[in-house]
Amino acid sequence: MKKVVSEISGTVFSLPWLIARDHGLFAAEGIDMAFVHARPSGVVQHTENPADVNPVLGHVAFEEARVSIYRA
Repeated sequence: MKKVVSEISGTVFSLPWLIARDHGLFAAEGIDMAFVHARPSGVVQHTENPADVNPVLGHVAFEEARVSIYRA
């Protein structure tokens, strides 16, 4: 099986992945799916300028190569 690691960062966004895992859909495709919990990566600053937004805020595990993928 191919090992894939993704992060969990809230029920709304992670629920489809967790249901797929629980119903064996990853295993049926030959994927050994594992999850790590996202950890906070800083304070969110309110801004009206899109250039001020950190695109990986809350996705530190991806930046640290602890996960193979993250949902964008």
